[in-house]
Amino acid sequence: MVHENRGTGAGDEARGVRDEGAAAGAAEGAGGARRGGDAGTRTGRTAGARTDAGTRTETAAVPAPAREADVLERAEEVRRLRAEAERDPARRPDLAAALHRWSERLAALGDHRAALRPAEDSAEIYVGLGVECPGMFQQESALTMGVLGERIAAAGDPAGAVPFAKQSVRLQRELVTEGQPGASVPALAASLLSYAARLAETGQSVAAVPPAEEAVGLLRGLAEEDPDAFLPRLAAALDALGHHRAAVSDASGAVEAAREARDRYRALGAERPDAFRPELAAALEGLARHLGRAGDPAEGLRAAEEAVALRRAAAAGRPEASAALAAALRTLAGSLAATGDPQGALPPAREAVDLLRAEGDAVSAELADCLQVFGTYVELNGDAEGAVEAFREAVALRRSLALEGAGGSGAPTPERAGGSGTTTQEGAGGSDASALLSALGDLARSLARTGEHTAAVAEFDAAVAAFDAADPATARRLTVERNAFLLRCPEPGPATGLTGLVRWLDEDSEAAGSPDAVTVRARQALRAYGDITAVHRVWEDQTFLSVPGWLALPPQTLDTVSAWMFAPNWPSSRDFWSRHAEVLGAEEAVAALEELAILDPGDAQRHARLRDTVLVHGVTAAYDALILQEQVTHWLECTDWKESRACLEENPRLLNVRLPEGSPLAHVALLDIGRADGLDAAYRLVEDRAALQDYVDRALEAGDGVALMHGGGIEGQVFGDRLSSLTHAQLALVLAGASDGFDPGDLAGIRHAAPEETRARLVRETAALSLRRPERGETWRRIVEALGGDA
Repeated sequence: MVHENRGTGAGDEARGVRDEGAAAGAAEGAGGARRGGDAGTRTGRTAGARTDAGTRTETAAVPAPAREADVLERAEEVRRLRAEAERDPARRPDLAAALHRWSERLAALGDHRAALRPAEDSAEIYVGLGVECPGMFQQESALTMGVLGERIAAAGDPAGAVPFAKQSVRLQRELVTEGQPGASVPALAASLLSYAARLAETGQSVAAVPPAEEAVGLLRGLAEEDPDAFLPRLAAALDALGHHRAAVSDASGAVEAAREARDRYRALGAERPDAFRPELAAALEGLARHLGRAGDPAEGLRAAEEAVALRRAAAAGRPEASAALAAALRTLAGSLAATGDPQGALPPAREAVDLLRAEGDAVSAELADCLQVFGTYVELNGDAEGAVEAFREAVALRRSLALEGAGGSGAPTPERAGGSGTTTQEGAGGSDASALLSALGDLARSLARTGEHTAAVAEFDAAVAAFDAADPATARRLTVERNAFLLRCPEPGPATGLTGLVRWLDEDSEAAGSPDAVTVRARQALRAYGDITAVHRVWEDQTFLSVPGWLALPPQTLDTVSAWMFAPNWPSSRDFWSRHAEVLGAEEAVAALEELAILDPGDAQRHARLRDTVLVHGVTAAYDALILQEQVTHWLECTDWKESRACLEENPRLLNVRLPEGSPLAHVALLDIGRADGLDAAYRLVEDRAALQDYVDRALEAGDGVALMHGGGIEGQVFGDRLSSLTHAQLALVLAGASDGFDPGDLAGIRHAAPEETRARLVRETAALSLRRPERGETWRRIVEALGGDA
């Protein structure tokens, strides 16, 4: 679809920003997807940071003092360049690059909050430079936007990272599509993978799949041209795609991608076994889990056994590889359990725990994960006391980790480039608090099975007390979960839990102001309680208020409205409405949308408006424009012209739409030409450069400014001929009588990048046009001179 510079970005260092951020995005996309696909697998803290497919950076191999000294050196470099940039603005690119490097060093040390500020400053400088110098610094802006998204996510705000990752993709796509200097298909692929990872981290699993698939498509083409450079990246992207597909329950698609990733890594490992053994093992682990979900645990077990063998060989004599072996053993345990052998799952699960316990505090999070897995298998094998022991140790580790992260929750996130600070109510770094709640849930469930409900409640009480002062946000979440657990206990537990939840909601609404995810959890626990009459009675007794709409809301209505709201596309949403019109059209659906708006205000409000429109104008009228808009977006995002044409043929109504402001000129041209001359004529112009030149020649001969503008749009977007594109756009404006709307001098700035024959042709075309339209003689002369011709 595009003819772009398929560079590797290797020249970026000379321009001030390395492609490290983009390269890391490919691996981060894989890692993020893996975590999203299987929350139980965590290797990032111990196995090194994946900075590129096929290579690993063992940060632990660099002594901590040396890394800290490097950070101080980068900080001093930033201080010096900041002072110089204040005196001489021409040094701002150097300052932005130095800020980028400083942020990288801080992130490598694990200080993600400190790494955020220089990343923001770097992005802000590059964006400002791009505004001052149009056409320049877009590559740097794209890379630093992507890095900024990663920093924001690492600092505990995954939702806040998504817009920056999306902006990075947009900028990289523009560079590639328009064939601008610095365009890099590998950087675009890396940005797409990073964007997919950010979406997955925020629960947008469906939206994460298309960018991951696009990245795989780009890397597949690159790998055909340069296998040595891009086969490792393709393998990593396939691994990531498998996890993204698994997250949307596409088990067969996940297995397909994972199998190809395994095969690619196996081929790479045959040539360089030491370099690709870790990647092959990771791909096998992912494949094992996907096969288990796809209903083929036997093949999954074989993959898991091979992964363990590879990890065990790597760990021989290398203690730092023990954590990776432990992760593979956990996968093996899961595969054994999936084949109906929970007893066989115990030895690998126990070995994983022993390995991590020997590693010490550095792998506390991984040890806690393994203890929860081990406890689950111990429980399945009938050892209730052993399970409690394992879960209790996991809780202790999780509590320590969450307390280490306490104090940052609820604090303002540093001001971002182009935006203002926000606050988070997650508590204890968000993920650590969630992990603590998971471990507590396992422990409480296990204690309850042995009749020790009082001991389970005591565990919650101890956790609440530990965080009450250190991290009120986490204490708030724990309090809700404590009371929700009481609802599942024998009397007087349920009565105590109901009273606790009602009082908490009543008091929290005054203290916290607007409701949030924790509020929704408390409300959900009340609605799900079996005796709703008792719930209503406690509410009225404790608050002296009538039962609110959210409490009277039937859980089935909330589930139906939620499923409608999160339909994958508008046609599916329309069909879902048709099947559930009675529920969605009822007044209770309004209360359900209000409840869902707490978690996703934009989508809930959009669906509330859609519901009103359906009720007033009917399903067809309400959905028609939305479906057409979605089809337009899909057409604009087609990856090649064959797919683009097929999309138009499948949806002929698109030929009559008016594209949104700012749509690519080539797409505008395709619709106009397609309406007038048919799709054969339109698509011939994007597939055949000679046919496009004939079209432009006819437009010049006829003095048809509209056709000339169309031709120029295709020249630039499709064939990367920026000089022809801009020249023909200016000629079209002159023919339309809008000669004051541009500066012919702009041509002089880009003519050096075009072949001499292109420049000469444009001079001849302009000169011939001036003879036919002499009334614009001065403007024609300025265009010819800007092209370097003799006026």
